[in-house]
Amino acid sequence: MKESTANKNLIPEGFLFTQHSLSTFDNCPLKFKKRYIENLKWNSYPDENVKKRLDMGNDFHLIAYRYFLGIEEENIADEELLKWLDNLKRSFPLDKNNTYLPEYKIRMADSIFMLEANLDLVIAKNNELQIWDWKTHTNAQGAKKGKKSSGFSQKLQTIVYMFALKEQSKRICGMEVPCDNICMNYWQPDPPKTIETIFYSDEKHGLFKEAIESRIKKIMNYDYSEFNKEDYLSHCAYCEFNWFCNNEKINFQVIFEDDDFLDSLNWDDLED
Repeated sequence: MKESTANKNLIPEGFLFTQHSLSTFDNCPLKFKKRYIENLKWNSYPDENVKKRLDMGNDFHLIAYRYFLGIEEENIADEELLKWLDNLKRSFPLDKNNTYLPEYKIRMADSIFMLEANLDLVIAKNNELQIWDWKTHTNAQGAKKGKKSSGFSQKLQTIVYMFALKEQSKRICGMEVPCDNICMNYWQPDPPKTIETIFYSDEKHGLFKEAIESRIKKIMNYDYSEFNKEDYLSHCAYCEFNWFCNNEKINFQVIFEDDDFLDSLNWDDLED
């Protein structure tokens, strides 16, 4: 019997896995194939509510980026963005003893860990490292429905970001940073608060390494001839390839209600 072609023969040379590409495969291997192997992009225009929320999130990321670089913002007409910026300044007064690395990109590649992590902010202080991630959508919609954001410690974002930062900590601080001196924080601008803080440890580093390695190996060896659409129907409603698979349009209302999905499109992921 002729062997099927495995995905390891399809992954583009130099490809680096991100939290979003790993999550995409978890949600639907076929979507991963179309988006990252066939390089097909989203060509559906979001409805106005979705677009507004995405634009607000992207604008805030740019404003935060400029703030931590010491660039004074001018001519911000949107009152909500001005409020968010004021909340950011109050929550994160600049300290000359800290090193601020906004929109910090980590890339690492060896035989297994071909990773890229795009961190909203890294704060280095002495031999300590903090990751800060802006959640500009979580409260805006979730609070209306009484949602509580939790479980960030198990998110792929946390796993990839903390693992990658620890592995590359020497490049930032000039020395290896102990796991116990690393934390990750999820922060929202309105009302301004830290939603959750995750403290790192040697045990977590080992577990996160296994979680990432197992996912990458699964993707590299996945046989698309075994794909069964019925196993992934829950993700179809807001998949850009829904028309291709099911002859149905994207349900933008589902997108509008899904904070995780909106945050996954934030900043530069649309260019992934």
